[in-house]
Amino acid sequence: MRKNFSSKFSKVLIILLFPILLYANGFQINEQGAKALGMGGAFVAQANDPSAVYFNPAGITQLENMQISLGVSPIHPYATFKSDTTGKSTDAEDKTFYIPNFYATLKLSDKLATGLGVFSNFGLSTEWPDDWEGKYIVGGTNAEIVTLTINPNIAYKLTDKLSIAFGIDIQKMEITLENKIYTGAPIDASSKLKGYNWAMGWNAAIHYKITDNWNFGISYRSKIKHEIKDGTHDLYNLYNPLNGSYFDYQRTASADITLPDILYIGTSYKFGRFTFELDGQWTGWSSYDELKVEYEKDMLSTTFGDQIVKPKDWNDVWAIRFGVQYKVNKLLDLRAGIIRDFTPIPDETIDPLVPSGDRWLYALGFGLNFEKVTLDFAYNYLDDEGRDFNNEVGQPYNVIGKFTDVSAHIFGVNLTYKF
Repeated sequence: MRKNFSSKFSKVLIILLFPILLYANGFQINEQGAKALGMGGAFVAQANDPSAVYFNPAGITQLENMQISLGVSPIHPYATFKSDTTGKSTDAEDKTFYIPNFYATLKLSDKLATGLGVFSNFGLSTEWPDDWEGKYIVGGTNAEIVTLTINPNIAYKLTDKLSIAFGIDIQKMEITLENKIYTGAPIDASSKLKGYNWAMGWNAAIHYKITDNWNFGISYRSKIKHEIKDGTHDLYNLYNPLNGSYFDYQRTASADITLPDILYIGTSYKFGRFTFELDGQWTGWSSYDELKVEYEKDMLSTTFGDQIVKPKDWNDVWAIRFGVQYKVNKLLDLRAGIIRDFTPIPDETIDPLVPSGDRWLYALGFGLNFEKVTLDFAYNYLDDEGRDFNNEVGQPYNVIGKFTDVSAHIFGVNLTYKF
């Protein structure tokens, strides 16, 4: 890749703000604000704190003056592969990941508001031991996708009840895939594929107050197509049978990946001290039909070919989110929620990069409201179903087994300041 100042600076920014992420269903990340997280992510109709920039930017017309929110979600996932071939169980590497978010909103007039979000709504990191059975799968020992999205928005109140918003998504995606390569030599070769790209998309939203207590919201984010033109594919410990030596080699690689569009639609109702919200979240994962990497012709083209093509054939899916908030007093809000999240991944293309099935998430949270400062805290427990695995992975054998005990502890905290 080009080693210029801008690429180094953006890489440092990614490392500082958005460390390695984890798999979500698909690899979408919904942990974008602690208040929403405490209500199971059901927030598109309320949209009444700065995280509305992500969930429904039309809602920022409700926010007075200038407000800034900074947050982080520590997540600790688990996954195990139980082999039908050897009877051995292999655990994914035990790690905690941190997903930050930043939002700022400014009310320019009674009708006009602007907002800025910096977040990562797609990403994954799955790491398996170097000696496990699936080590020859592309990305089978380490897979990382890191995204950084900068999202400015403008919102306008058309009437006292109806607001609309429009924004631009400026997104960087960085991908790393590592695995072993079977060559028949005493030592396996190693593969590390890396690339990055900047691309753009857009978002639009509507917020409507049906009554003083009953709200409706709809928010859409477009597909974003990333075209990686100058990625690198590093190969280590390649075996030369002519002289019995090992050597390293680097290839130039390119790939296109289209991240899906997302639609949030929901309604909230305030009844006394309670606020209830029910949301549907649609994700267009059919955009991820294959993982295809192409190489420039070189000395390895005859042996390894000019491309890697792995079918994915993911499906468009819905997630159903329900949340409730109880306002104890001016200081304290209590929250809870539940999520039913359906997997986009068919049995035929499940792999260790994203070993997820249909899942339930259970949410709790609370908020502390001071004069200028709000502190929001949340916890989610993710319970994923097991998935059978019997897909071709190439030489020297097929891998058969089941991904089990897939779960995660998800936390969230946001500090919001009102100027």
